Amino acid sequence: MFLTLDVGTTSVKVCVLNKAFKVLAKTGIEYVLETSNNKAELSPQIYWDSIAQGINQVGLNCNLKDVKGISITTQGETLIPVDINGAALHNAIVWLDTRAIKEAESINKVVDQKYFFSKTGIPECNGLCPISKLLWFKNNEADIYNQAKYFLLLEDFIIWKLTGKFVTEKSLLSTTGYFDLTADDLWVEIFDLLELDVNKIPTVMGCAEVVGEILPGVANDLGLNQGIKIVTGAMDQVCGAIGAGNFNSNIITETTGTALCIGTTRKSEAIDTTTFIPVYRHFNKDLQLLLPVCMTAGMALKWFKDIFCKEEDAAAIKDGVSVYEKLSNLAKRSPPLANGLTILPYFSGTIQPIFAPDCKATFSGIGLHTTKSDFVRGIMEGVGYMLKENIILLKATDTQIVSMGGGANSPIWNQIKADILNTDVIVPSESETTSIGVAMLCALGLSVYKTLEEAHNLIKQETTKYSPNKQNVSVYCQGFNRYKALSKMATGDCNGS
Repeated sequence: MFLTLDVGTTSVKVCVLNKAFKVLAKTGIEYVLETSNNKAELSPQIYWDSIAQGINQVGLNCNLKDVKGISITTQGETLIPVDINGAALHNAIVWLDTRAIKEAESINKVVDQKYFFSKTGIPECNGLCPISKLLWFKNNEADIYNQAKYFLLLEDFIIWKLTGKFVTEKSLLSTTGYFDLTADDLWVEIFDLLELDVNKIPTVMGCAEVVGEILPGVANDLGLNQGIKIVTGAMDQVCGAIGAGNFNSNIITETTGTALCIGTTRKSEAIDTTTFIPVYRHFNKDLQLLLPVCMTAGMALKWFKDIFCKEEDAAAIKDGVSVYEKLSNLAKRSPPLANGLTILPYFSGTIQPIFAPDCKATFSGIGLHTTKSDFVRGIMEGVGYMLKENIILLKATDTQIVSMGGGANSPIWNQIKADILNTDVIVPSESETTSIGVAMLCALGLSVYKTLEEAHNLIKQETTKYSPNKQNVSVYCQGFNRYKALSKMATGDCNGS
């Protein structure tokens, strides 16, 4: 069996999977970030305590004596400075922390944006990038910067806790701003340009490589056998793609969670700097994951729920169901095109396919006839249109759409996407595709299987297919044209044109 740790922004998921990658046991432990102004932090000990609690819980439902390997997948960009003994010198600076905006601005004066993009695959250096955060520590916390033996990413920190070894891995590094995709190694040049110490980054490993065995004392504390191998994983978006089979060029994965992430795999090539499509290193150097990100998707529906749906929230609690099930039922009452309501869901601006980060959401076509059901359906349709314009951006044809994330739990939303895209939308029955993906990397690292294809062929799970309703397809072509016109107007105003 494989034990996987999926450490996200506000929770950790612990899963146990067998060698056919069936989830035998799983649990989630939530934690709350420390936030103020532009800062977002968390004590590294909370991550570790949550992992220990999660392992204890799955151990109550599943015998862990057959666990042979552990792999970790985490959010990107979260940074933790540690001393020579691995003790944290500061809270984890969580990925969405933007305190390093000034440092990002100074980096952009030193490194041309297109050159930065061509090296890293990151469209722009901003306050989220770990390279900016490294410079922030040097400029604002010089004692910590100088005392730090290493600056660890979140997966690195957990690997150290399990093995006592300081390492990092290439997929996770690919969103730092200091990893050169072409060289498939650290981008030493940017460290030199910014007068940062490259030696503060630990040993770089590939994905699916054995780091070592779990420390005996840690194994005892966690109720695990000694001798379990710890294997490098990959960042969460890459693992989610792997779990859905997105390591070939004929699949697009879309994850409708807080944000909308669209992923497609291609063979590694030079980055086209005329686009703003983020390019991630895949599980090996021969592949890249193109990943347009729309900052607001499910969050738009949550915003509407929080402000306008107190009645549905109360009814959901009374009936013991998710409030989003109630919202999906509302959406069914509204016809395609939401009675003329078109919603541009740019609540946090837009980066792809149009770069207008200061643009805001737009509601068009509201009349006295507009209902709450129309608003819910309109938001779902707006996200569907946003998905379509990014798939067009990727120039992907003859591809299968695999839908994941919280949005995939809504049959009506899945059907809307299928109708807008005019293609089948496939939803796996097992939602933990990220955990499946990192378990596949664990199996690969332990030589249980020779290739990911061999491993993925063993996955036996049901899927639900949503095929386009031909009558709705033509209707949504009109809706998409209306959406594009609205987007052009809104983003043009933001850019002063």
